[in-house]
Amino acid sequence: MPEWLGIPAAFIAWSFALYVYLVAPRTLAARLLIALLIVDGIAVISSYGNSYVIDAYIGWGETRWWQIHQASDFLVITYYLAFIGVTVRTPLTRPFRGSLARWVLLILGSFLAIGMFFLDKPGLEKMMPVLYPTMVITLTWGLVSAIHAWMIAKDEASRSRARAFTMAFGVRDAIWIVTFIITTLFTLEILPEDHVLGELMPVAYVLAVIIYVPLVAYGMLRTQLFDIDLRIKRTLKRSTVAAAFVAAYFLVSEVAANYLSTQLGTVLGLACTAALIFFLEPIQRAAQRFSDAAMPNTRATPEYESYRKLQVYESALQTALENGEISSRERQMLNTLIKTMGIDAQAAAALERDALASG
Repeated sequence: MPEWLGIPAAFIAWSFALYVYLVAPRTLAARLLIALLIVDGIAVISSYGNSYVIDAYIGWGETRWWQIHQASDFLVITYYLAFIGVTVRTPLTRPFRGSLARWVLLILGSFLAIGMFFLDKPGLEKMMPVLYPTMVITLTWGLVSAIHAWMIAKDEASRSRARAFTMAFGVRDAIWIVTFIITTLFTLEILPEDHVLGELMPVAYVLAVIIYVPLVAYGMLRTQLFDIDLRIKRTLKRSTVAAAFVAAYFLVSEVAANYLSTQLGTVLGLACTAALIFFLEPIQRAAQRFSDAAMPNTRATPEYESYRKLQVYESALQTALENGEISSRERQMLNTLIKTMGIDAQAAAALERDALASG
């Protein structure tokens, strides 16, 4: 693994945290997500060889990076349990749902995180057999809770949110569960230090963040932009057409250059891509079939757009009802959403009645 891969992974997490701060409503779930993205970024940038790359410039020393990393692990546990308590609707997350439980988590997690900076390297090593199994339990709880919420969801909006959460955070949880189990086995000396898993672990640990943050971003955008699926599908189609021309040019030009001459290869490559214009219609049909297969239930029809608009409104409604009632500011936001998106007022009122009844 490149020893610096955790650095761009951290900046991906922090960039999205900034995006959430700038555009998302000031809800408890948004604040917890920002905190979670920040500590996830700290966790990966302070892990494995990433800290050595940075330390070459700032010179904090190995022990300081160990302290930072273990402190971030405790904060990941804290903020993730608080986050699923707010966002995942299942009996499994009820212990973390109340404000008292949330404050206990935040205080305890902060206390433990600060405590790491008072430990030397041997003290930090003694914490590992406790910290890593706790991390495995936390991530497993989050993953199982998300899947359970998906299974018991009673309406399409709840099912869609639970599915998006499972797909995004489930990737991170599943990968990190495995990496922390393996780390525990190394810590307890059940696995030898030179085991091949020691090489794979850093890659998986960092890639989990690189993969899950864009999935979370897509999930958020899907609740804010009713046509994000249509935009992605159009991009897939156009990218497929463009890829066909680029592939044809390089294939023909490289083959001709190897067997004829470089100059003739370039000419034949350009001639081939020009000839593809005559076959543009079949290429576009193939691209359409590919985009349909990738996103089969996404269609640019008035019915689909109306359905997606209602989904976006329902998501905003659920966010507004986070505290059990709709404030005047949130009411204004919902009314603006109805007007700008052209949502039927009666359908919006029916959604609100159902949301209040189910709450």
